[in-house]
Amino acid sequence: MKKKKTNRNKIFTDPIIYTKNLVNGTMVVVDAKTTIRFLDKSTLKVINGFKTGIHHVWYKNAIVSFSEDGNYFATVSQEAKLSRLYNTNTKKIIAKVQRHHGSVSCVAIDPKGKYFFSCGEDGKTFVVDIKSAKLSFTLPAHIDAINDICFSANNQLVATASYDKQISIFNFAMMTPVTRLKTHAAPVMKIHFLSENRLFSVDKSGSAIIWDLDTNKIIVRLNGIHDTVRAVTANDKFLFLGTELGYIIVYELENYAQLSRSFIKYNSPISSLEFDESRDDLIVGCENGELNLLYIYEGDKYLEKLLESKEYDSINEYVKTRPFLLYTKPYISLSKIWEKTLQQVSKLLQNAQKDKAEKLLSNFNSPAKKTIIKKMFQEYAEFGKFVLDIKKGNTALAYSLARKYPSYKESKFYLLMEERWKKLFAKAQILAQEGKRKEEIYELLSQYRGIPEKTRLIQEMVAKSEVFVRLKSNMAKKDFKVAFELIKVNPFLKEFEEYNKLLMYGDTLYISISKAMDSRDIYESIKSLRVLRDFPDYEVIAKKMIQDIESQGQFFKAVDDGDLQSAYRLLSKSELLENTQAGQKLIKQWQNDLALAEVYVIKADILAIDGVLGDYKNIGSKQMSVARIYAWAYINQIEYAIAHNKEKTYIEKGFKNYILNFGVDDHIISTFEIYEKKYGKTKLNLDALKKGIRAMWRPSMRVKNILE
Repeated sequence: MKKKKTNRNKIFTDPIIYTKNLVNGTMVVVDAKTTIRFLDKSTLKVINGFKTGIHHVWYKNAIVSFSEDGNYFATVSQEAKLSRLYNTNTKKIIAKVQRHHGSVSCVAIDPKGKYFFSCGEDGKTFVVDIKSAKLSFTLPAHIDAINDICFSANNQLVATASYDKQISIFNFAMMTPVTRLKTHAAPVMKIHFLSENRLFSVDKSGSAIIWDLDTNKIIVRLNGIHDTVRAVTANDKFLFLGTELGYIIVYELENYAQLSRSFIKYNSPISSLEFDESRDDLIVGCENGELNLLYIYEGDKYLEKLLESKEYDSINEYVKTRPFLLYTKPYISLSKIWEKTLQQVSKLLQNAQKDKAEKLLSNFNSPAKKTIIKKMFQEYAEFGKFVLDIKKGNTALAYSLARKYPSYKESKFYLLMEERWKKLFAKAQILAQEGKRKEEIYELLSQYRGIPEKTRLIQEMVAKSEVFVRLKSNMAKKDFKVAFELIKVNPFLKEFEEYNKLLMYGDTLYISISKAMDSRDIYESIKSLRVLRDFPDYEVIAKKMIQDIESQGQFFKAVDDGDLQSAYRLLSKSELLENTQAGQKLIKQWQNDLALAEVYVIKADILAIDGVLGDYKNIGSKQMSVARIYAWAYINQIEYAIAHNKEKTYIEKGFKNYILNFGVDDHIISTFEIYEKKYGKTKLNLDALKKGIRAMWRPSMRVKNILE
């Protein structure tokens, strides 16, 4: 028997500042004293845990982070002067970042557990490779404190939000900056990646934006946030915002409408949020130490019972205070029942069977439904007159009533009336093409005088009869682009049967393309798609399909020819190719080689790195990643020289050579500060040195030792 889903809660002594679902099915909860507890999600029983002794007074930013497997966690020190990475199993510190000028503002571990990120009030982000526990690279700096950091679901993008009112997005799969989003008028406090390549951001003034990261443009500005947002989480359907006043504000992510603001309220500021997809639980941590697991569809089983007993009004009343239930199967089923009932009622009223219609609606008695029902019955009060007008040939009066009562247009009587119009209009079209006198055409269609929508079509058809001839000619020549241009300029052509034939041809063509693609007939697919892209309804999808097919063909040829440069270039631009067997093989090969190169980076063994990354030296899409590996190895050479008390001139030559090759970055600046701290002040001025550009660096420029 399936266990019923319920809401659960547990009270702890100190504020809950972090919650996370782990891949082993448990969850971790961290309080303000950095007491770490692993909990069973069903019972909330503590399975394991330990204390670090760090008491956090400030925790409005992300000052704790765990890897997905729970094996590593990061936190800010008590005085916020440095950040630390721990091995959860040994409870020992394995890495520290103490290179920030000022306080550490937030920390994060990426979803794959590869990197540890330390962000500071100095606007800098230092990234530590977890496996080696060594500083690996830095993100592009902000000019003010970083307030938040988050990762995309595919783990390719990392975003940072800052007091400088900007959001920086970096692709650490490609090791390149992607963009800066600059629309906010106040410091950006929270960010969160959403499905479908979107990003949510909210600033200090409460202005919230959802961005389209394909275009880097605003999709929507969210209304209704009149409180400080302290925590953010989301699933595919909803965005959840936890506030200072204890509210959970929810937006649905299809139309961006806000659900009721008052139905989730706690008596304490919300200090952490997490969503458990496996259970549809919203995990809420509060400053008063309360941990709540809210099953967002709570009441769905009760809804099923009400649906079975046909207590439809009770369902509508019940969901008023539980808006999540609007998205459950029982409520969706009720909506379908209501729509089907209205269709049946419409048919009954068309046949003057009012009593049967009323009986059919007996289970719908809510005020809202009664208003709709009353309006429907009032509309159909004149339906008999509508039918009589049609039978008597009072066409103008019948169309007038149909405009007044749109539901009439769904009746068989209206459809028959429209069928008659189409037949007469088709005859008139033939007369117009034969050059008959206008009087004959107007006489044929005389009953449609005084009907605005018909009169306009008649006048255009008479005045532009030659346009129809051109349409047929273009269709015969399969010049569909011109045909649709004619229709766009002359809407009356949509009344012709040729227009319907044109649309049907497009649908048929699309089906044949799908079959050709299934049978891997690439030539036939592309040939047909080039025709289909002239159809407005299919233009966008046809262009995209052509690009995908051509990319696949080029990609597979490059793989077969051993042309890694072209294969990786195409792979970097297409998610579709990433999901192919060949694409996955190349990605795995690159990841394995990169991981091996990083092992040699720690030893600063340039020759070994050359041996591993030699095949990638001419692959443009890998240049920045390859440059990062060599830059990291060279910095390790400099840091090794500092640690082993090498001559100042020797070390300073290393700095000069590094900056000549890669320019000035946060990594080399922090290494230079370590050098000055140990060796004392120096006349060497990094800003005055000749600077290279990392993006312009190539493997042909590599040297065995950067200090020589």
